[in-house]
Amino acid sequence: MGSAPGIGIIGGGIWAAHHVNAVRDLERQRMARLVAVCARTQQTVSRLCEQYRIEGTTDYRDLLARQDIDAVCIVTPDHLHREMTVAAARAGKHILVEKPMDLSVKGCDEMLEAARENRVMLFVDFHKRYDPVQQKVRDLIGERRLGTIEYGYAYMEDKIIVPRDWLSKWAAQTTPFWFLGIHQVDLLRWTLNSEVRNVLAHSFRGKLEGLGIDTPDAVKAELKFENGAVVTVDVSWILPEGFEAVVNQGLRLVGTEGLIEVDTQDRGAAGCFSGGTMETYNTNAAKVTINALGQSTYSGYFIDPIKEFLHLVGYLKDGGDLQSIKGKYPSGEDGREATRIAAAVDQSIAKGIPIAVCQNDGSSPDV
Repeated sequence: MGSAPGIGIIGGGIWAAHHVNAVRDLERQRMARLVAVCARTQQTVSRLCEQYRIEGTTDYRDLLARQDIDAVCIVTPDHLHREMTVAAARAGKHILVEKPMDLSVKGCDEMLEAARENRVMLFVDFHKRYDPVQQKVRDLIGERRLGTIEYGYAYMEDKIIVPRDWLSKWAAQTTPFWFLGIHQVDLLRWTLNSEVRNVLAHSFRGKLEGLGIDTPDAVKAELKFENGAVVTVDVSWILPEGFEAVVNQGLRLVGTEGLIEVDTQDRGAAGCFSGGTMETYNTNAAKVTINALGQSTYSGYFIDPIKEFLHLVGYLKDGGDLQSIKGKYPSGEDGREATRIAAAVDQSIAKGIPIAVCQNDGSSPDV
């Protein structure tokens, strides 16, 4: 085995911490090295450099120019993914990019082309695939335990603190469907092993516009799959601050031989403490354990896809072949299909009619 791959992280927000933790776990096993970080402001860069004892920059191009970096994690706002991913591919770096891959199919195509031309891996962080509960649902459907899936319902809802406080600088440049629905779109494609062929969607506005944030409060989308299943996806990000968890989410699928209901918000752990409200805990998402040496180890479906990406980078650095791992991780092709569906949702909302996701000539809506 050669030297551990060097990793750079582009983005210094809340989610970047999961990437740092994943790399640091593998660093102790000499399977990865956290080399540098890039963030928008010098203040954030200085804080991260001091906290993690690494180098940093405010210009992602400087990070990409480093020869000691083999791969990058792009953890930035949605509208910045394309430019940074294309630049990273041209610099010969393997790439993990957060979802959505891009806000247009054309942008996804450009990212895929850059990755192919430069023979680098393009991994999209659809972390819901790594939730053991969702994996069980997929297994049951694959085993035909539910027969033929006929209809279903999926939902994912955030507290209003997410667009109002956490994403205040760029919430108006996205929607709850791009931010949350994209998870459900990919999860349903993967779970049902079928492509979406038609969408009918509606959006709801008022609450966030009243706060000066020009984006929908909620989106309802009916997805018709190639295999005949019809699943309604509801997403919103205006749940009250007092709601018991940041995310409320669940899934129900009904088939000819059975049904399955998944409450992925209430996982059996709840508490209420002095001065606070009732809270529920998603113990499958991000877990921290302390070993006998006092070292923290991170796991859960927020962390596991990042670690899988890092393992694959190590495999490729040691001479592994991209073709041999094709279809074994959430790829740029998966990211493009999710974007194709979300773009159709946007177009259906704008026109008030059903939209075919893929036309007979193979073209895509609103690319």
